[in-house]
Amino acid sequence: MMKASLINRKHTKILGVSILTSLDNTQTKKYYNEKKIENLVKKFVKQAKKNKLDGVICSPKEIKYIRKEVGKNFLIITPGIRINNSNKIKDDQKRVLTPAEAISLGANFLVIGRPILQSKNPLNTIREINKTIN
Repeated sequence: MMKASLINRKHTKILGVSILTSLDNTQTKKYYNEKKIENLVKKFVKQAKKNKLDGVICSPKEIKYIRKEVGKNFLIITPGIRINNSNKIKDDQKRVLTPAEAISLGANFLVIGRPILQSKNPLNTIREINKTIN
């Protein structure tokens, strides 16, 4: 499937998905028979790089070792972004970091949904996020 996606990609980036940010070690053991998320993510990322994908979507908690595996020219897109450590929303996301933390580890793009959408003032929330990363 990864190889087939490369056929007509002139103006498109092809991304793989590592492990959903809503999964934890217990669930990866159940679904993938692997106790450590890190091992599974490394395996998937190596396959993505081998098959010439442009990048991966992964939890911000995996950025550091993914960057070591694939180098600086591989795109890393991270959902599971929360505004700050003391105010992380308790939801289905298990492996989250702040925007500044994710960027400092090497994320190229951040996916920030709930913190903005659930905010009483979304525009102000976006401004606050921008202040933390500029």
